[in-house]
Amino acid sequence: MILIADSGSTKCDWIIINSNKKKVAKIATIGINPRLLSLKEINNIITSSKELESYKSKIETILFYGAGCASEDSRNNLKQLLFKYFDIATKITVEEDLKAAVYGTTKEPGVICILGTGSNCCYFDGKNVIVKQVSLGYSIMDEGSGNYLGKKLLNAYFYNKMPLDLKTKFEEEYNLTLDVILNGLYEKENPSAFLASFAKFVIENQSNEFIDAIIDKSLNELFDNLIMCYEEELFTKPLHFVGSIAYYLQTKIIKEAEKRNIRVSSFISKPIDNIIMNINKIDF
Repeated sequence: MILIADSGSTKCDWIIINSNKKKVAKIATIGINPRLLSLKEINNIITSSKELESYKSKIETILFYGAGCASEDSRNNLKQLLFKYFDIATKITVEEDLKAAVYGTTKEPGVICILGTGSNCCYFDGKNVIVKQVSLGYSIMDEGSGNYLGKKLLNAYFYNKMPLDLKTKFEEEYNLTLDVILNGLYEKENPSAFLASFAKFVIENQSNEFIDAIIDKSLNELFDNLIMCYEEELFTKPLHFVGSIAYYLQTKIIKEAEKRNIRVSSFISKPIDNIIMNINKIDF
């Protein structure tokens, strides 16, 4: 059997397919990002899944696409961990999440933007994935993403710039004591996912004037700093979006793209289901 994983910093989707390329099972775990989590923490996530354990002795090939897997060291470390747990596997491939975004989105050339917990972008020329701007992650980049929106929301709250009605609503939904926030930012293993947890409030209140301004500024920065690196390609090729934040902010994203005469072709919340349809073109 083949195990395919598509992981962001918050969630990881796993699909098991048989020799006939038919889906046998779909499993969800906490996100696995080797840039944010130690190997011990990653191992705990994998070994604590009873569903993965039930198929452990049947998995022969693994394709793992994940955030934080751009560097060779991250890929090799994760590969060794997977080989150790799935001990009958004979082939394991670990690639960055951009490849999963491409395989789960289009067979034709286009620009693909990931917009979930984090953000990233690439150009697919029909064969190769081309990255013009490296991502330095949640602490410096990730414009438009869930963790970026969460950061801006907390910033407005603690600087007391949030309108009173919105502030009251925010306090009713979250525990915003200083200890809780500082613990989430500096003590927990995944501050990116912690910040992204506040994006739900942004999505639910996107019609609010104050929230709308945060979203607009965030998307403007996303286009300016990341997407427009592919301005030449976007003259003739479409733009695709992958990820939960993009999926729930479609109207605002299309509006921002139209300002720049960019054609948005699709929004995919989770690309992993579509990966199976393109499995024959993937190099194992």
